Amino acid sequence: MKRTQVISIMLILLLSLSFSVFAQGAAEKPSAEEQQVTIRFLVPRWASTQDVRIERQVAFQSVIDTFEAQYPNVKVEEVVSSASSYDMDVVNQIVDGTVDVVWINSPLYPTLQEQGKFVDLKPLLKAGDDSDFFGWTFDALQSVNGELGGLWHNTDVRLFFYRSDLIEEPVKTFDELIAISRNLKQSNPAISPVFFTLAHTDFMTHTWGNYIALGGTALDESGRPIVLEGKNRTYWEKIFTTYKAMYDERLLHESAIVAREAGAVPLLLSGSLASFIANSNYGVREISAKLPAEEASKWKASLLPGFADAQGKSVSGGWVLSARKNSNKAVETAAANFVLHATSTASQRNVNKAGGWTPTRTSVFSSDPFFENDPFMVVANEALKTSQVRPLVPIMPIITAELTKALGSYVSGRSSLDRALNDAQTIIQEEYKAL
Repeated sequence: MKRTQVISIMLILLLSLSFSVFAQGAAEKPSAEEQQVTIRFLVPRWASTQDVRIERQVAFQSVIDTFEAQYPNVKVEEVVSSASSYDMDVVNQIVDGTVDVVWINSPLYPTLQEQGKFVDLKPLLKAGDDSDFFGWTFDALQSVNGELGGLWHNTDVRLFFYRSDLIEEPVKTFDELIAISRNLKQSNPAISPVFFTLAHTDFMTHTWGNYIALGGTALDESGRPIVLEGKNRTYWEKIFTTYKAMYDERLLHESAIVAREAGAVPLLLSGSLASFIANSNYGVREISAKLPAEEASKWKASLLPGFADAQGKSVSGGWVLSARKNSNKAVETAAANFVLHATSTASQRNVNKAGGWTPTRTSVFSSDPFFENDPFMVVANEALKTSQVRPLVPIMPIITAELTKALGSYVSGRSSLDRALNDAQTIIQEEYKAL
């Protein structure tokens, strides 16, 4: 064979090898999961590594560190909101596409979920996740459009807290509470029998449970609000007149008409309160943390009182983590994985303990000694098993605001019951039509 022919054959073989290597290299391009990506996580300062409390800093940083260790190709950039309205910041940054994961208040979730802004996490769940979370979390999150646009990270549930040296047994009905409060007012005039807020939308969190226990509904089949129509109106009349009677007799502390739920705290710390309705977290964050041990031991918690014909129900709120839909699938996948990681049993256990919050996974209550044995968390766990969520629909904040105004106007004497409820009904319907 001539030398020129040998050279030609060798050149052809080398070119073929080069094309083969190039093609092989193109086929082995890193997958979306392996690409180096950064995800931006929007949080309020109090739920971040920049919170003033060291335990929260450590807990939130541990979630980020363990995620980055599991996914070395992903960097988590914490975006701590400095906006005057965190909810508006969430909406703006999701709409603008400037963040990938958000810590979002549950009442705001439906506004963005209706617009299809969040990744459906249902196909990404691990085995057992759907049964580990309290069932109402999935029911509520999927009620908007059928998709699971987030995972509930922490929650709360209202409980009835009482001093066992003044009230011996849990109170089951308002009739019982009124009778006990009247006796306490006579025997211990320096101590207010009970506190729960009438002045702020906080009131709706504990009151909505009584409303649904009586048989109340929020919407008709078309989604129109019917809270002040037919029998539903009679339920609010029963609730409002009960609250006003308690306030007029000063069985309720006089500050209830102006103070938020936190108005119970100074009364609690001064020893001038026999009972109150508040967030389940108050057992850990206010009673156990701030009272001397001997005083704290007097306090117990139970499920909410209801009416004689309708045992009170628990209603929950809390915060959700959602991942934004993204045309960059590598970022979208990383964001969804972070939500799954940040709401895992281990992450919930550590962060909720640091924050003094209530977990949404049953495994946290059964596997962690604190959540399993703390007397207030034990009752919270019991309440959460049958808890419900106010409907996650855009009209619900308006319903809450107008009923709050109606209650304040009626209890203070500025309006009759009929006028207060009629005014609320008018605005609710007008706002619904404008949505």
